[in-house]
Amino acid sequence: MRVGMRFRLLYGAFSLASLFTLYWVGGFTSAKDPYLMMAGVLLLIWQPFYFLLPMGVYAVVKKNLGRTAALLAFPCIWVTFEWLYALGEFSFPWLTLGNTQTYQLVKIQFAEITGVYGISFWLLTLNMIAVLLIDSWRSGESIVARKSIVLTGAFLLLYMLPNVYTMGLNQNKLVAIDASSIRVGIIQPNLDPWEKWEGGRTQAGRDAQTERYIQKIRELKQDSVAIAVLPETAILFNLPTHPEQLMKLRGELEPDGISLISGFPDTKYYRRGESPGSSAMIQGTDVRYDVFNAILYLQPGSDLIQIYDKMRLVPFAERLPYAEAVPFLIEPLRWNVGISNWGMGKDSTIFADGRLRTKFLSMICYESIFPEFVASFVHRGAEFLVFITNDSWWGNTSGARQHNQYAVLRAIENRRWVVRCANGGISSVINPWGTMIARTEMYVETSITAAIQPRTIKTFYTEHGDLLARILALVTVVTFFSAHGRKLMNAIVKKNLEGRES
Repeated sequence: MRVGMRFRLLYGAFSLASLFTLYWVGGFTSAKDPYLMMAGVLLLIWQPFYFLLPMGVYAVVKKNLGRTAALLAFPCIWVTFEWLYALGEFSFPWLTLGNTQTYQLVKIQFAEITGVYGISFWLLTLNMIAVLLIDSWRSGESIVARKSIVLTGAFLLLYMLPNVYTMGLNQNKLVAIDASSIRVGIIQPNLDPWEKWEGGRTQAGRDAQTERYIQKIRELKQDSVAIAVLPETAILFNLPTHPEQLMKLRGELEPDGISLISGFPDTKYYRRGESPGSSAMIQGTDVRYDVFNAILYLQPGSDLIQIYDKMRLVPFAERLPYAEAVPFLIEPLRWNVGISNWGMGKDSTIFADGRLRTKFLSMICYESIFPEFVASFVHRGAEFLVFITNDSWWGNTSGARQHNQYAVLRAIENRRWVVRCANGGISSVINPWGTMIARTEMYVETSITAAIQPRTIKTFYTEHGDLLARILALVTVVTFFSAHGRKLMNAIVKKNLEGRES
C-alpha cells in the first residue's frame, strides 16, 4: 500500500475515533460560543495528526527490523508519545489509553507504581501478544504448537497479574477513617455558565450569585462540615480586593468554623516593564494586568487568604499556547468566555490549614488529567486532593463523565482521597481505592457531604512520577535509531556489492 493511501486511511480512522470520544469538546451541543467551537474544531483536526506520529515510528521500525520487532516495540512507542503529549502548552492527554480502565478497579491498582501510562502499556502489550498469536495461526501454526502455547500462556499470565497484585493489597487499610478525618461539603450550584458570566457583569448580579452560595453554605451547617467547596469561578470577582463581600462571607463561615474553597478570577497588575507580552492593557492607560483562573482558601480565625493560580490551561479554549511569543494574535481572540487568554500561574501552591492540621492540593478542571503534575503536589505534602471544575460548557455529554472518571486514577496513583466539585456535575468523593463513595447527577442543584481521611504515606508513583514512561521513551529512541542504523548498514552493503559487480 502506498504511503499516501496509508496516511489517509490512518488519519480517517483516528479522526473517527477522536470525533466519537471528543465530539463535545467545542461546546457544539449548546452552540453558544463561536470561539469555543473554533478551538474544538482545531483540536479535532490536530488530534489525529498526533496519533500518526507513533504510527510513523512504528512504520520505520517495521520496515528495517521486521514486523515482529515492530510489534514488540509498539507498546513502548505508543506510550512514549502519550507521555510526550502531556508536556508543553499544546498538551491534551485526554485520550490516554489507560484512562479507559477506570471502571476496572481490580485491574488498575498497580497504577500506584506505574501511573496511568503503566495501564496503557499493559493494554498495548496484551494486544501485541494477541496479534502475534493470530499471526502464528494465519501462518499455519496449530493452536497446540509450542509457539501458540507460549503466547497464550503469556497473554493469560499478563492478563491476571493485576489481579494478583490487587489480592496483596489491604483495601480496608487504604480507605479507613479515624478520628482525624475531615467532613467536607460539596456545593453544586448548576448555573448556566454563559448566564453566570453575563449576570456577573454588574455588582447586583455578583451579589445575587454570592448570596446564593451563602444560602447553600447555611444548609451544610447541619452536617457539621469543616470545609465547604465551591466550583470553578464560583465567585465572579477578585474577592480579596472587595472587603465588604469578603467580610460578609467570613461572617457566615466564622461562627460554625467552616473553611471555604472556591474558584474566582484573580487579577494581578504589573509594574512598568515587568508585564509579560501576553498581558492585557487597561484601555486609555499604560497599565497592564493578567486575570488568572484561581482558587482561594479562607479559614476561620485567620485573615490569611491562600491563593492558587491555574498552571495548566486548555490550549486555545483558555489560552493561546506560547502566547508570549505571539502577542499580536491575542487581542483578536480575547473574550470573556471563549479564548479568554487567562494568565498562566507559576506558583505550585499547597494549601495549609493549621486548625485542621492538614495540607492539601486544589486544582482547576483540566489540570486533574495530568498524572505527574498532580503527583508533584502530593510529593510536596498534599494529604488529600480537591478538584474544582465547570464542565457545563459542554452540555449533557460524555465529556463531564469522562472527566469525573479520570479522577479515579489520581486517587489510586497517590492513594489519596479526592473531593471533586463541579458546577453542573458530576461532583464526587473518591477514596484511595478508586471507589466513588458519593456522587451527584448531571445538571441538578444539590450538595453532598462526606468524611475524608488525610493521608501522608507516599506511593512509588508519588515519589518517582512517570519513571516507567521515561524508560519506555529511552527504549523507543534506541529502537528507532537501531532501525535507522540497520537501514544505513543495508545501504552500505548494497553499495559495496554494486561496486564489486561493476
